[in-house]
Amino acid sequence: MRKANNIYTIIMLGLTLAACQNNSQQASDEKMKNETKTEMSEQNKDEMKNEDQKADEKEMPEADKEEAKDEKDMTMEETDPTKMADKKMLPNFTAKDQDGNPYSKEDIAKNDATVINLWFTGCSACIEEMDEVNDLADELKKEDGVDFVSMCTDVNYDESTKEAYERIIKDKKPTYKALAVDYEGDMKEYLEGIFVYPTTIVVDKNGNIIGDPIEGTLVSEDQQAKLKENIKMAIESSKASK
Repeated sequence: MRKANNIYTIIMLGLTLAACQNNSQQASDEKMKNETKTEMSEQNKDEMKNEDQKADEKEMPEADKEEAKDEKDMTMEETDPTKMADKKMLPNFTAKDQDGNPYSKEDIAKNDATVINLWFTGCSACIEEMDEVNDLADELKKEDGVDFVSMCTDVNYDESTKEAYERIIKDKKPTYKALAVDYEGDMKEYLEGIFVYPTTIVVDKNGNIIGDPIEGTLVSEDQQAKLKENIKMAIESSKASK
């Protein structure tokens, strides 16, 4: 009897194990079916989306298609750093150099690249670097089509700044045109956006500001390397516009 019970127990365990395996297999099969349905659903959504886009493009008038293309091209241009730089324009301005000669954007148009060093009379760092800037300007101007000037932004603020400008110029004797720029109009608005002095910009012959402004003094090799790269891009920009 005991032997019969053992056999019965073994048979029941075998049936139970088989049932568990069947349930596990069914659950696995059901999971795979659900995942397949999900993948097919997502694929169908993508296909429907693509079909809708194609239908929209087919129904879109030619004029709208051209406008959409122009917007796409413009977006691509705006991500190009060289083209972004070309869109920044130096405003029109009036100025005089240390000898009283007038200077404007017409003079900038004479060169492929013009370096403009912005400073003001109360900026000690601007004044301290002037001796080294003389050497740098002399080196840069040896390259054909490159000029170097500075713009003092506060000369015409009052008599004290005018006197300070004249005293600094007499002491430092810049070998480049040290312009006293008129702080007015569009140029005033542009200069109000300069928050670090000295700041040096490079423009091409059309007055486009090329590259990022170089903030701080020009005495380090890193700063001069940035400056020379901007000069190179300005020359390329000027030649491309000819």
